[in-house]
Amino acid sequence: MAQNTNVHMEKYLIDECIAMMKYLSAEGSAIPPDSVKLTDINRAKEAGWNSKEILNLHKNLSTRVAPARPKTISLLYREAETGSWFNFLGPVGLVRRMMATTVISLVGFIWISLSPHVNTQSVAKGILADQGIDLFLNLMFFLSAAALGACFSNLFEANKYIIKGTYDPKYESSYWIRFVLGLIAGLMMATLIPSSLETTKSPAVGFLTVPLLAMLGGFSASLFYRILERAVTTIDTLLTGNADKSADKNAEDRLQKQNQQQVQEKKQIVEELLALKAEIKEGAANKKLTSTIDKILMN
Repeated sequence: MAQNTNVHMEKYLIDECIAMMKYLSAEGSAIPPDSVKLTDINRAKEAGWNSKEILNLHKNLSTRVAPARPKTISLLYREAETGSWFNFLGPVGLVRRMMATTVISLVGFIWISLSPHVNTQSVAKGILADQGIDLFLNLMFFLSAAALGACFSNLFEANKYIIKGTYDPKYESSYWIRFVLGLIAGLMMATLIPSSLETTKSPAVGFLTVPLLAMLGGFSASLFYRILERAVTTIDTLLTGNADKSADKNAEDRLQKQNQQQVQEKKQIVEELLALKAEIKEGAANKKLTSTIDKILMN
């Protein structure tokens, strides 16, 4: 069992080494001389490479391709070798699925916007003043706009990591979580925030602003989260702020009084000690000196 695991690990490392060699060759970078033996896995085995040599070569190649990651490079080459016609949508599965979602969202956005039920009045007046098929189509219109914003954000983020060669498929679920959060945030921003737009003199302003808010919420769900967090903080401050301020003010007043009292006591002690020093210099009687010391000790 252990031997099979070692063989599998060696094959995995050799595959990554070959992918990194192809990457360096495509980039026009220098390839380590000892990697020539790795033209294919069988030849590497015939050369009698041991695990330590494979690890050293893998480490050397990883340093040369940095900041790109061996796992990412190997994944991109494996995906390219599949030869599927879906590869034109993107180099990895996440991008292809996100591209398909983007196309569906775009088609839905255009198709729903062609409906007579979706117009400047229905979009600007809000969900509480609408019902039936009009309300349903407007909500779907907002969702499609939010989906476009979420897809745009995710594709831009994934493309950045792919270009750098640092994309990791283990984070794929986080992209879909952000997509769902974007749908929720976009819908909430489109249906809750634009209620103030009903008073606008130009309905076209409301029509342009509401889909924009939906797309903005989809693009950055964290923006809507910060809005909600700020609202909760403001309400909490209004409810508990006055009591907290009163308690803080009382505590500050007590501390200030204590400090003033301590300063006054220290000042009095200093004055009495200075008087005692003067009496000693004048050679006053022991009785008078004793009396002064007793007075200080009593305080």
